[in-house]
Amino acid sequence: MTVPSNWSEFGQTPQFRQGPDSSRRGYYSVRSARALSNPRRQRDYGSPLSASRAAICKQVGLNIAQWRALAAIDRSTFVLSISDLARLLRRSRQSMHPLACGLERAGWVRFLPNQDDRRLLQMQITARGKSIVSAAEGSFNTWLLTMASDLSDHDLGKLADTMRAIHERIARARDYV
Repeated sequence: MTVPSNWSEFGQTPQFRQGPDSSRRGYYSVRSARALSNPRRQRDYGSPLSASRAAICKQVGLNIAQWRALAAIDRSTFVLSISDLARLLRRSRQSMHPLACGLERAGWVRFLPNQDDRRLLQMQITARGKSIVSAAEGSFNTWLLTMASDLSDHDLGKLADTMRAIHERIARARDYV
């Protein structure tokens, strides 16, 4: 197994070992590294979460892309343009425009004119949009609590630490992709 040359920029360089040291923090066994790099395993781990998220979206009348866009608009501290939203969600402006128009037709966002540049349309979430986002997030949070209800505090802490580390590494890796 090879380690990317820029791996150290994503965090501590892993040391691949087999044996008793492999359980220590900072050490990864060759077996677990192979398991993580297996595309089939990656799909196996992610597909139940994606399927659950899609089912929750269907219950409230959204799709995943609409949920992500509405949540981003709702969480933003300023009024987003279509280009801003596309950058935030790492999509092209051309693919974001029909999505934004669909959100506006559904009454979940309202387009506002930009005072500095009349060509730009800015989006503001409506009360109806806020209610559908909170319904989807409430259902998803309930599902997550149900899935984690039998985990101990120690296990939840380890899970949170792992998720935080993965999130930080992905955020740092975006500069290289």
